[in-house]
Amino acid sequence: MRFLDPIRPAVGPEAAAKLTRDRYGVEGVVTPLYGERDRAFRVAVPGEPGMLLRVFSCEEEAARIAATVDALLHVAATDPEFVVPRPLPQRDGAYVSIVTGADGAVHHLLAVSWVPGAIIGDVAPMPDLLRDHGRSLARLGRALRGFYAPAFGTPFLWDVRQAPALLRHAGLLRPDARRTVTSAVETFAKRTLPGLAGLRAQIIHNDAGPFNVIVDPARPGRVAGIIDFGDMVHGSLAQDLSAAIGDMAVGARDSLETTAALVRGYGEATPLEEGEVEALFDLVQARLSLTVLISAWRRAARPSEENYITPLENDAAETMAKLDAAGRDRFTALARRAAGLPSLASHASVNDLLLRRQASMGRGLALFYDPPLHLVRGEGVWLEDASGRRYLDCYNNVPHVGHCHPHVVAAIARQAAMLNTNTRYLFGQAVDYAERLAATMPDGDWVCAFVNSGSEANDLAWRMAKAFTGRRGGICMEFAYHGITDAMEPFSPSADLGGGAHPHMRHLPAPDGFRGAVRYGEPDFAARYAAAADIVIDSLEQAGFGTAAFMLDSTFLTNGVLEVPPAYVQDVVAKVRAAGGLFIADEVQAGFGRMGEHFWGHAAYGVIPDMVTIGKPAGNGHPLGAVVARREIFQHFLARSAFFSTFGGNNVSCAAGMAVLDVMENEHLIRNAGETGAGLKAGLTRLAGKHALIGDVRGRGLCVGVELVTDRAALTPAAAETKRVLDLMRERGVLIGSEGVHGNILKIRPPMVLRPEHAERVVEALDECLARL
Repeated sequence: MRFLDPIRPAVGPEAAAKLTRDRYGVEGVVTPLYGERDRAFRVAVPGEPGMLLRVFSCEEEAARIAATVDALLHVAATDPEFVVPRPLPQRDGAYVSIVTGADGAVHHLLAVSWVPGAIIGDVAPMPDLLRDHGRSLARLGRALRGFYAPAFGTPFLWDVRQAPALLRHAGLLRPDARRTVTSAVETFAKRTLPGLAGLRAQIIHNDAGPFNVIVDPARPGRVAGIIDFGDMVHGSLAQDLSAAIGDMAVGARDSLETTAALVRGYGEATPLEEGEVEALFDLVQARLSLTVLISAWRRAARPSEENYITPLENDAAETMAKLDAAGRDRFTALARRAAGLPSLASHASVNDLLLRRQASMGRGLALFYDPPLHLVRGEGVWLEDASGRRYLDCYNNVPHVGHCHPHVVAAIARQAAMLNTNTRYLFGQAVDYAERLAATMPDGDWVCAFVNSGSEANDLAWRMAKAFTGRRGGICMEFAYHGITDAMEPFSPSADLGGGAHPHMRHLPAPDGFRGAVRYGEPDFAARYAAAADIVIDSLEQAGFGTAAFMLDSTFLTNGVLEVPPAYVQDVVAKVRAAGGLFIADEVQAGFGRMGEHFWGHAAYGVIPDMVTIGKPAGNGHPLGAVVARREIFQHFLARSAFFSTFGGNNVSCAAGMAVLDVMENEHLIRNAGETGAGLKAGLTRLAGKHALIGDVRGRGLCVGVELVTDRAALTPAAAETKRVLDLMRERGVLIGSEGVHGNILKIRPPMVLRPEHAERVVEALDECLARL
């Protein structure tokens, strides 16, 4: 590996003094300093700061040396007050020149200004000094932020990402150190290395340890500057900070105290992100592993050569063992506090939090799983609990384009910092979003009314339907769910546990081809189920209500994620319209491409609704709901009813909505829902041939149901087994839900960013769970 066995220049103090005179015109006292792979000399000049002369190893690439010069000049230009060595021009104006060693090898020569003061490793680094060290490192990172050089993107020995390659030398270590280092590097390679590419990255110093941080002689508690830019790489900010923590922790009285001080100072200058802090423990251990492995190799290969790293081998290994003993959780919790991030486990246990919830929010609110999940973070298709365990989220349709999508988060933050008010003022966000939503509808004259949720949207659509038709009767599917408002309770028989009387409502039997009155493949399937609409329409007429509207969730989710032929929906809608009613398509579940072919779910049935309602997916969890209605319906309503929602259509919600549409387009999420959903369904169908518990697999796109039965002939619902599967899937890190009248249908309804590899994991996990049952 490059520089593991460096060739150091054959240049001594006398040659260095001559180079100083000839190339720089400077007379001074030359003192050799240690360099890992080069020769370094301090040149003291009376009455002046002096200079550092460096003769690079013949292995050092010219491009890397030139890039180092450019980096130092960049820092001087972007932050002139920050103290770093300044490149010194030679007599001909060049910063770098060629020299020949006593052995005939050719090297590069560079001189930089001397930074006075003591190195931090020679003083007792108290917390205040370490905190300033962290601030200074972050300040340097900010100064380097706009700089890039390709030479710093090539493999380099002291880049922590090289640790897995160096692990082949672990056999040189004593057994206890070998176990510690091997475990640390393997954990780093598996848990943290793959995610480094997703963290903030730039050119970093990568070596702000005991030998390269200078303490201000006039103010011992402050850092004067940072020196030695020879180990720069393009890497994450967390990598830069972890290198400082790891190197400073060696020999420290308290490694955790050192960590806290450095993190606190760094975060004061550059606030740290969640992922950066979470990666620190593994990065620090991997950095210390580099020290141990490189030192062990050099000790074995060149036992007589002076090497300042070798004495640190045992100390670094001991520090790793101490950090292991403290544990990743304790280290990370301390780092999070120092960085000003909320604690992941702010309460003693899930039980404590549960008791507080019951005391403050009541005991009746439902929770998923037993014991319940204490979630603290989400990203894409992943959720993370307070212990740091990640779960593949195949349940939540609220984060439609993925948990905490950065484009949506940025849009919300940007707009929240600018303006957030209501639609009684004129502003562009609501108009832009209304135009964009209307453009997704079929040809016609469509307008948008904004509210805060799907429940409110359905409530408003129902009010508009009654006003437009002059009728008061409603129709929905049996066991449907359409919201939590008083008006939506009759439309939500699945949530009406008391079975209250609602004379103005009628429910249609679900066209369930698996266990309904008419089965898949039987003649006139659609027409026989649709005939029920004639009965309920006539009943509403006889009761004096008439038919105002038929409300439908295109996924038939609460009925068990049914696959329904288009003819059924077309037939029912035609009957409702013939009776003077309207068709309201509730798209909270099916809309925004979830069914994998069309933007709206109703399009799968070849029908055009009179109104479309949308809620939670629209804002990716930000409160946003809308009714998209034919203009004549909305205008008729406004002529008779005052309508205003204080928060409906506010600037921030509309910015979130626009961002969701951006992501859907840019990441081709409708196509992904179709392709990934087809693969998921195919994989689940294969399991049905292996596990008798699976009675049926059905659904469209990324909304799939798996019906479990204990007897395929009798279709006996496997409700208890379904509940057990949910918990077993949770144990395997996959979150799904259940649905249906009998509670025996596995509901898989993930964020739209679920990819084929995630779908494969769902199938594998379910296979294992069913095998266990």
